[in-house]
Amino acid sequence: MAFLSRLFKRRDPPAEREEARRRGMRDAREHPLGEFTDPEFQPSYVTEIRALAREQVTEVDRRLAATRTAILERALGAREVILRELARSDTRPEPAPANGHVPDEDGEQPPDAFISIAEARARRAEARRRAVVEEANAGVQRARARIEHLTQEWESALIERDHEVEAVHARAEQLIAAYKGGVLRAHPRREEIPSLWKGEVIAMGATGETATAISGREEIARILREVENRIEVWHAEVMPRELPGGTRRPLSPPPPADPAVPEDRDAPDAEDDRASERGQEGA
Repeated sequence: MAFLSRLFKRRDPPAEREEARRRGMRDAREHPLGEFTDPEFQPSYVTEIRALAREQVTEVDRRLAATRTAILERALGAREVILRELARSDTRPEPAPANGHVPDEDGEQPPDAFISIAEARARRAEARRRAVVEEANAGVQRARARIEHLTQEWESALIERDHEVEAVHARAEQLIAAYKGGVLRAHPRREEIPSLWKGEVIAMGATGETATAISGREEIARILREVENRIEVWHAEVMPRELPGGTRRPLSPPPPADPAVPEDRDAPDAEDDRASERGQEGA
């Protein structure tokens, strides 16, 4: 394995393959003939290459697991930001004040002659709350966007992992092929060497479907669903509604009294006057 470790560290594909070919030539001369002519036997070099490839894939998956942990920590951090913004008490609407005149404690005049001072204050309070809600909503949307970005980052990490694993397997296949080329070149019974040795071709596991990949994808999706549901509820509760009186038609003032129409309380006296006038005419 020390030879292979040095070989894999060189990162020079042509030199690696040439060294593997020479190793095959040397083994063909020094090892028992049956080691290469028996299709059920796997040469020690092939075993070593496969073992080293498995170690490298394990290291790739270890790095992927560390990436998963880091991404989930960042996603949970963004979730906490969202929950903190959604829990702000100053985004909650105040109960609408009862319509009517109340003393103007701060000396401000209502902007509309037909609304009460209490309603004018409620308008100002709602306008301030609207600004707070918009600020909180901006923070929520930024944090939500970070979670979505982390989802994409995780998918990119999975793609990168698959590429690394594919590269490890491809490198192993190239080295085994070069080694076999050396064996065929130097073996005295090369015509008896089988087309494949036991374990020479090993199917690579399905990419992107490891337990780490699946759990990471599901956990990030769960966090995103949770915050989206909470944001939807929060929007329904606190998103700015129309300001108090903003869409109401102003209350119409009471109609002015008509001087030509006597009030009801004067009606009996007027009737007596008319009756007196009629009596005088009859006399």
